[in-house]
Amino acid sequence: MLDFHTLQVASISSRLAFLLVFFVTLLRHPREIYFGLWAGALCCSLIASFIMLGEPSSVPLEAVKGSVVYTLYGASLAVSWAGLRNFYERSTLGAPTLGLSLLAGLSYGFLLAVGGTTPWAMTVVFGSIALSTGFCLLEILRTPPSQRLWTQYVVLTGFGAYFFVFLLSIGVVHFANERMASPDSGIYSLVFDLWCGVFIQVGYLAMVGERANLKLSRLAETDPLTGLANRRGLFTAIGRRSGPGGALRCAILLADIDHFKSINDTYGHDGGDAALIGFAERLRSVMRKDDIIARWGGEEFLVVLDQADAAAATAVAERLRRTAAGQPFSVNGAALTVTASIGVSIVAAGEERIDAALSRADAALYAAKKGGRNRVCLELTPPQTDIQPPRTEPASGLRGAMEAIQVAAQPRSEMA
Repeated sequence: MLDFHTLQVASISSRLAFLLVFFVTLLRHPREIYFGLWAGALCCSLIASFIMLGEPSSVPLEAVKGSVVYTLYGASLAVSWAGLRNFYERSTLGAPTLGLSLLAGLSYGFLLAVGGTTPWAMTVVFGSIALSTGFCLLEILRTPPSQRLWTQYVVLTGFGAYFFVFLLSIGVVHFANERMASPDSGIYSLVFDLWCGVFIQVGYLAMVGERANLKLSRLAETDPLTGLANRRGLFTAIGRRSGPGGALRCAILLADIDHFKSINDTYGHDGGDAALIGFAERLRSVMRKDDIIARWGGEEFLVVLDQADAAAATAVAERLRRTAAGQPFSVNGAALTVTASIGVSIVAAGEERIDAALSRADAALYAAKKGGRNRVCLELTPPQTDIQPPRTEPASGLRGAMEAIQVAAQPRSEMA
């Protein structure tokens, strides 16, 4: 049979261990405030556990001591809620957190002081603590599905179990109070508290680790200047979009900013960066949400248009060209007109990779540059499904493919 005092020591020991981990992590990452809040929540429950050390579970607490203990337990859950809000980058609500921290303990002391019965005082305590637990559950569940972490469901399990038991305890204190007064109930409560506490604290650490890994993955797949996908991010996104058998149904736009070297020479690298950022913003404004946009390298940008034929792809490319040239860019305080040349190709039916289509788009882009810039060119000959795919990255200088190009838009005047 489990010993009640041993379980109390085990509960205190586990809280001390997690508290040490949170404090050390907070010292290493002082900007991660949620570690401090979760450590504070552990401190509250730890102090309450020390106060209750050696106390028999079957004896109700007197008013003052009960107020202190239940205030600490209430604060533990309220501050945990504040930590979750901070973790999810939501504002920490100071007044509600303070109110939830004090509600259980002050209500218990007040009800006993005015002659209320212990069952009704405990009903308010369990209800108040269940309310804080419910806020923790809500904070996790309101996270958009696209931003949810797998490990947050571990924390959800711990808080969900607490919530269920707190609500169940309200009925027990009124209809089966003699069971709560038995020595076994205290043992079961401590075992349950240990189980839920480990789920929640380990879940916190796992959530932080999972989110950090996701951020690193996103950084590895994102161009730091424009915020668009880089080559790795592009191919990762394409892999998720592949249809049955790996076949793709899409069009490729390869856009290149005209006279970019001249912009760099005239306005410096900061001016060139401003032009790249501005072009990326206009690119986003033109494309649909399901299209994949990437900075392909240097001043080149690549777009994968989902479910687009030649006519639709050409129309989108022309809209992009007009949007880029329509309004001057602000570069180092000066107004600069930036134009782009765009090559368009269609991924052939049955092609499982975009390599061949990229080469055709690169050839079309070369034709647009040679034809005077600031224009859209579409490959003339429909792609064949049995052609051998060229190298993975688009070649620059596929001069022999010029015969397969048509100009899909009339020439515009070159950038001054």
